[in-house]
Amino acid sequence: MEKRYLALLAAVVVAAGLAVVGTIGGEYLADRTASRSTGPTGGVTSDAQRTSTGSGESDPAPPPSPGTATPPSPEPAGDEPTDRTYRIDRLLYEQGPLTVTLVSAEATDGRLRLNLVYRNGSATPWPVSCPTAEVDLVSSKIELADGRTVRPETSWCATTRAGESFSIAAGRAVDTWAVYPAVPATGQPFALTWYDFPTAEDIRLR
Repeated sequence: MEKRYLALLAAVVVAAGLAVVGTIGGEYLADRTASRSTGPTGGVTSDAQRTSTGSGESDPAPPPSPGTATPPSPEPAGDEPTDRTYRIDRLLYEQGPLTVTLVSAEATDGRLRLNLVYRNGSATPWPVSCPTAEVDLVSSKIELADGRTVRPETSWCATTRAGESFSIAAGRAVDTWAVYPAVPATGQPFALTWYDFPTAEDIRLR
């Protein structure tokens, strides 16, 4: 069975309540709650949460001074990313029954959280491992359309199971995440390099 590093891999072992993480070559287990509560972008604020409390009406703007033209309201930028979850479903790796999929992206407060799933559809365990935290945070990157290269500021692997190794059980799926301190413009392409898996090009938030 091939051994891969699954680093930056926040994980939840389906049906077992365990989290798993790694880098192309190893894997990790942790309490289920830890895999989703760690990191600055644990979720996206809902519309209901963004609604202000009180009367729901804002104070009227003061009238313009005589002879002064009222400036037009600025138009929102069409490519400005919205704080929400974007579905992606991009297959990053497939070796027989072993797959790694970029499932979604969460844009929150200028940060991008990428959520991936490792799936072991084989009849034998898939050995994986996490590098040290220092190595983990330079082992993946996103490349934006404006030429910037952005490394993660946190990940499940770096914060919870750095330097550990184990296996994804046969027939199990594992969730993982990494958080990058930049959000690509909506509709603009970006690339993801996830450890030693092939780089995924032309990913877009739509």
